Amino acid sequence: MGVYVHIPFCAQKCYYCDFHSVVVSDEEDFSEVAGNYLVSLRQEARYYRPLWGERPLRTIFIGGGTPSLLPPRDLAAFVGFLREELPFVSEPEISIEINPHSLTRKGAQALSMVGVNRASLGVQAFQDYLLEAIGRIHRSEQVEGSVAMLREAGIGNINLDLMFGLPSQSSQDWVSTLQSAIALRPTHISCYGLILEGGTPLERWVSEGLVDLPGDDDQAEMFQMACRILLGAGYEHYEISNFCRPGWQCKHNLLYWNNRSFIGLGSGATGYISGFRYKNASDIQRYMESWDKGVPFYEDFAKVSLEQEMDETMMVGMRLLQGINEADFRSRYQVGFGEVYREAIENLLARGLVEYAAGHLRVTRQGLFLENQVSGAFLR
Repeated sequence: MGVYVHIPFCAQKCYYCDFHSVVVSDEEDFSEVAGNYLVSLRQEARYYRPLWGERPLRTIFIGGGTPSLLPPRDLAAFVGFLREELPFVSEPEISIEINPHSLTRKGAQALSMVGVNRASLGVQAFQDYLLEAIGRIHRSEQVEGSVAMLREAGIGNINLDLMFGLPSQSSQDWVSTLQSAIALRPTHISCYGLILEGGTPLERWVSEGLVDLPGDDDQAEMFQMACRILLGAGYEHYEISNFCRPGWQCKHNLLYWNNRSFIGLGSGATGYISGFRYKNASDIQRYMESWDKGVPFYEDFAKVSLEQEMDETMMVGMRLLQGINEADFRSRYQVGFGEVYREAIENLLARGLVEYAAGHLRVTRQGLFLENQVSGAFLR
């Protein structure tokens, strides 16, 4: 069980992004807003402390936005506050998302000093023209420098986020990106296919015929390339979009894929506590105003029924390459998934999208390419 913290500030909005974030313009205004936002995060953490109880927390994930835009001293102080205020184990996994353009040597050292031990770099591609095409402001040469600074600071657990299906991206571009990533020897690599989200600049440009994207077959081929190249380089494929060196899975993301509870802090953040799912309003000003009054301001709040929880556990669990263990499912819900989802499982087995192996129901290689159909089959 862990904590997710959303830092919704960016130096520039990427053209494909529909995550809740705001662009930082004036440095002086940003300093004031960021300071007030961190105060609200502290108030929210204190609010959930008695509701959470003494169950040990094992992970912190600080995402965004661009968390590394915050002053390193302030961000480090906030991490220290969380570890003191909430019931963490002695050595939790503490991850932070970083844009290569915003990391400094001093910042890396400050984070390491308070226990940050995992960094996720938003690399996306190693071709500058592709980075420009999707609105990224870092350049490829900054990635190697960021990795070096993190390692010098003692943060050796490093993930590189990569994307395929980008505008005008060729197969050779993608192979080159994978090879460049492997050469930096990260412990973890995430490979995401570009998704056109409604209302984003990139979606508008594609609909107007101004930008061309690789087709579905090309994207499927790129995904197959990633699997082949990364497995060949010694990485384990443990979740549909994620690969790691043996033993270096992202513990925080495993919480989501195992449908476990977590505290969500920040504007636009989601959480799952004591059977209730909530989403904070995606409005920074209203978020801070609500915590000035000491109360949450939810965009969505709902009790999750037992049936819904079982459905969600199957849906997210099928993203894991090892699949879902039937004995674990039965221990958790006092019923086997074969009894609850017999018809759906039989259909998926007949189509060759899932298989039983060593007590697990898991996707096949064919099922990897139709994961949405596999997960959707368990939504009753």
